[in-house]
Amino acid sequence: MTAAQDPRFRILVVDDEADNRTVLLGRLQALSLPNLALEAAKDGDEALRKLAEAPFDLVFLDYRLPPTDGLDVLDKIRQHHPKTAVVMTTAAGSEQIAVAAMKKGAMDYLSHQDLRRADLGQLLRRVVEIRDLVNQNMELRQVNQMKNEFIANVSHELRTPLTVVIGYANTMRDGSLGPLNEGQQKALTSIIERAEALLTTLNNILRIREVHEGKNSILLKPADLKTLVEAQIARAAKDLKRKKLTLTASLGAGPAWVLADAEKLGHVVDNLLSNAAKFSPAGGDLEVALTLVGGRARLSVADRGPGVAPELMPHVFERFFAANQGPTREYPGLGLGLPLSKEIVERHGGRIWLESQGAGTGATACIELPLCAPDALTAVVEAAEGLRKKRILIVEDNPDLVEVLMLFLASVSRNLSIATARSGFEALEKIKDETPSLMILDVMMPGMDGFEVLSRLRRLPDAERVPVLVLTGYSDAVQRAREAGAQDVMLKPFEKNAFVKKVLQLLQDAPR
Repeated sequence: MTAAQDPRFRILVVDDEADNRTVLLGRLQALSLPNLALEAAKDGDEALRKLAEAPFDLVFLDYRLPPTDGLDVLDKIRQHHPKTAVVMTTAAGSEQIAVAAMKKGAMDYLSHQDLRRADLGQLLRRVVEIRDLVNQNMELRQVNQMKNEFIANVSHELRTPLTVVIGYANTMRDGSLGPLNEGQQKALTSIIERAEALLTTLNNILRIREVHEGKNSILLKPADLKTLVEAQIARAAKDLKRKKLTLTASLGAGPAWVLADAEKLGHVVDNLLSNAAKFSPAGGDLEVALTLVGGRARLSVADRGPGVAPELMPHVFERFFAANQGPTREYPGLGLGLPLSKEIVERHGGRIWLESQGAGTGATACIELPLCAPDALTAVVEAAEGLRKKRILIVEDNPDLVEVLMLFLASVSRNLSIATARSGFEALEKIKDETPSLMILDVMMPGMDGFEVLSRLRRLPDAERVPVLVLTGYSDAVQRAREAGAQDVMLKPFEKNAFVKKVLQLLQDAPR
């Protein structure tokens, strides 16, 4: 039987004190759990050697392991055995050690005294549940990464032969390889159009991956949005002519200066025009309008197509959503254009949305971008992902809830930095070293409650203020928390999706 097929639940007790090992092993054996396998190690080296020989589900790891300490061993376990759960133990409780252990990936932290009177059966069940959730999340991230890498590699491999096909087809069509009759010209035109459409799809796949993962920074320079839109309308003339569509443009009399990467913003406008053309009936009308509203430029592209049903509206900006409509879907495409446009527009500090009154009423795609002066300074946007390099501080004294919140936030971004504090005092000390992008704050905590934390935060200079999301189980505390300075409040219990949505909104609104 291989290690992967071993049905036993394997626990390793690591402590340099023989008495501590004996007591804990005895208590675990007294549980009389089926398939429970127990082993012990007297130091970190022996523990790592045993872990290398066979997988363990859980490790009880003492903090003091001369000549090093348990935190160093914990680091190595999390690095080489990420699916093994670790509970840190110590002779005397220390908040500082507890925080350090949890930050390094320990599932729990207990003093020897707490461990002797703890319900080990319940502790094991809780650790296993949390470990399984963490492992599932880790596996999902790995699968998602593998999927992204596969799609990107396939896209790269297809781009070169497609470029060759398009190149030869264009050479033949322009007569360089000899005269063509009308039928041959028509066939080559169809080949070129289909190949170019496929190449656009492949490019979109690669662009949305690069934008989402923040691989490339973008340089924003003053650009006239009106001129950019006019250029894209001219490029779209071929598609409009093929479907006999009539486009009416109302772009205003003067320029509309915005900070933009002209190439990437051009992709957005091109996508909106392409979508409008794709969903419009032959011989239909399109309307493009550019207006200046409250210091922002608003571009809208309206069609007279089938529109969007209300139940589908929340999903139109999800990647691959259009490709999930089944084999009978009427319109082709992978559903990447709008998600890619959303990523790009948000990197420009703007917003994008879709308006439709329902099926059969057409749809209007809109984007808004902040106006700038024609001689405005250029700006570099380093990260594509809205949450990249942002830091969240969770202030909560309940370790179970901390674990749940960290699991929720793990689905938001791989690059989100999460710190924890078990008290108001510790939270205030931590923000002295680095101001977080968002603080998630519990109200009821010993020593200093959440209201006092909010009060002290309000005394800080504006540049050091921290946006705060308050979590509370008391409905009476909601209004009081808002009055104390909280940006938002959530009542316990709450759903994961609602929590993540709230965090995303607050992070997006947070000053950069």
